[in-house]
Amino acid sequence: MKRFWLVLRWSLLVIVVLAIGTLLAAWFIDSRQTDQELVDEFKGQRIRPTVHHYQIKDGSEQPRTIRFMETPALPGDSALPVVLFVHGAPSSLSFFNEFFKDTSLLNRAQLVAVDRPGYGYSDYGRVETSVVQQAKFLQPLIDRYRNAPYLMVVGSSYGGSVSARLAMNNPDEVNHVVFVSSALGPGLERTYPISHWVDTPLLRWGIPPLLRLANDEKLAHREALEAILPDWPKIRANITMLHGQRDELVYPTNVSFAQQHLINAQVKQFLLPENRHDIVFNKREYMTEILLNILSHYNVKDTAKPQPIALKKAAKGLYSSVLIH
Repeated sequence: MKRFWLVLRWSLLVIVVLAIGTLLAAWFIDSRQTDQELVDEFKGQRIRPTVHHYQIKDGSEQPRTIRFMETPALPGDSALPVVLFVHGAPSSLSFFNEFFKDTSLLNRAQLVAVDRPGYGYSDYGRVETSVVQQAKFLQPLIDRYRNAPYLMVVGSSYGGSVSARLAMNNPDEVNHVVFVSSALGPGLERTYPISHWVDTPLLRWGIPPLLRLANDEKLAHREALEAILPDWPKIRANITMLHGQRDELVYPTNVSFAQQHLINAQVKQFLLPENRHDIVFNKREYMTEILLNILSHYNVKDTAKPQPIALKKAAKGLYSSVLIH
């Protein structure tokens, strides 16, 4: 018995030390890159993305700032289809960097990735837990690419929730949505007890901003998804779903939920038996093949000359910004 208690004490000590060490390390881990770091990341490529910022008023005193990066568009009738990537939590647009280095994709589409509100350099730390509001803040991107011959939105994890709302709001503009490990059904994801503990005033101050953002979204996610529940029939885009059957964070039952509620959309699913919540990292090439297959079979819609957001180039040409009312 004495030996048992000794082992137990040491086990608890190791767990506490690891927890504290992980928490301390999280203060120094930053999943975002500055504008200049993004420019440096892709400087050796033939097709390089540029970084932009825009501001949108949301009723508060301080407008919302949203950052995104895009590869060059082709002019006029030769315009490329657009693929817009929306990340999960905690993360930033850098989550999709490897796709922006894939020449097979770069030759077939204009690629766009955005920092969701509160993440990256979209007002880092300024949380917005409403999926409805997040979609409003990203709406200028849909407007920017509405004249593209084809518009595909790729949402990963929580980014899938926002992508769904964008498709609900823009049934005539969004042609295809790819849900990757996406949280779509209210309550169909794991919430660990520690999420509630760290939300208390006593512990909240010690949580790194990136983790606090993700935790705030997690605790409000059921309510946020219930708010958009009546609008699923509005989606008319084609749907592709990729989900790991061993995903214990966002349950595979999200796929069946989506199939039941997407009554006006064609749905294709890819359930990966060996994968957890790791498809973007561990199945990136497979995911790219699926995107390329979609791009090779899309139906071209009537296009007009692109009407992009009127952006001003900054002094160094790294980014541009505009205020949207």
